Amino acid sequence: MDVWEAVVLGIVQGVTEFLPISSTAHVTLAGMLLGGNPQAVAAQWTAFLASLQLGSLAALGWYFRQDLKQVASAVWAGPSAREGRRLGLAIVVGTLPIGVFGLLLKPVIEGPLTKEPLLIAGALGGGSLVMALGEFRRGKRQLADIGWREALLIGLGQVLALLPGSSRSGMTLAAGMLLGVQRADAARFAFLLGIPAIAASGGLELMALLRHGSAFSWQAFGGSFLAAFLSSYAAIAFLLRYVRSHSLWVFILYRLVLAGGVLIGVFHTA
Repeated sequence: MDVWEAVVLGIVQGVTEFLPISSTAHVTLAGMLLGGNPQAVAAQWTAFLASLQLGSLAALGWYFRQDLKQVASAVWAGPSAREGRRLGLAIVVGTLPIGVFGLLLKPVIEGPLTKEPLLIAGALGGGSLVMALGEFRRGKRQLADIGWREALLIGLGQVLALLPGSSRSGMTLAAGMLLGVQRADAARFAFLLGIPAIAASGGLELMALLRHGSAFSWQAFGGSFLAAFLSSYAAIAFLLRYVRSHSLWVFILYRLVLAGGVLIGVFHTA
């Protein structure tokens, strides 16, 4: 993989990580279009995808730096920091499911099965259904109404994102809406919940990437990291503004069209 291919994949990663359309599906399909074969180097490809997310993680950290500062300061502050502690607890509890299932299913996630276009198409379609249900169920609850029980259920939604094509942001956003959280606050919590998950996944897989240095260069990684950071920041800002006054239907329809296109491509080349 050369630097420019990695930059293209970094842009794709950044844009699609935070739009509810699945970054893994798009980066994997983009890799195939660029002439790569993710199934042939499944473990290395998974490591590259996860480490690529570090650019998105940096964008998350910078965008939500005030929220993170509030959570961090609540550790040492008194009763006045109740909101920061509540948010911190919600993030920790919501991260537990992905931590447990991510470790248990790691061999499957890194295997060739999760790079199968048919599985990606199915997850795109299934995730669209979950998001549609969220649109019908959303209510008026706010970020302050998300306690540890709601966080745990939203965290279980994040587990669905282990399937490439489902979308981590899409599943956590939809899970929040299914619990009656208004769309904008559900999106904000979905992004905050992604910080520890992306940090753990990206950090662990970066070490795996180092073991496959012959497949991916530091120059390629650096270019993709910067591209992912810039495009991720733009995508975060865009989506948080968009969902204040717009539904998710445009993303749902896009996912269904993409799933259909993947299926057509699979059967056309069979």
